[in-house]
Amino acid sequence: MGNIVPSYSFQSPDLPEPTHQPLPGIFQGVHFTIDMEHFDWILSKIENWFQNREEIILVDSGAAAKSGLGYIILEWDGCKIDPLFLAILWDEELVQDYTYYEREEDV
Repeated sequence: MGNIVPSYSFQSPDLPEPTHQPLPGIFQGVHFTIDMEHFDWILSKIENWFQNREEIILVDSGAAAKSGLGYIILEWDGCKIDPLFLAILWDEELVQDYTYYEREEDV
């Protein structure tokens, strides 16, 4: 996935409009970790990027108990995670690690 988006990073003021790929009844999520020294800045950046995106839910954020790394969990409701965002997580040196998942809507 590396080098897909060399012009976009957490330094970017905004992101281009995504191409929505519907997944009715499905949530796709991403969990990533960062050093706490960058945590507030990245969380603020994400909140700004996605403030008008109702399909994106900030599920949780905080510090991991064992490693002390900051973590952020986001979910996309009814559509695929933006490939651009996954590429940023892959390329961004501030991101220690990430994983993404898919789950069905709770009944």
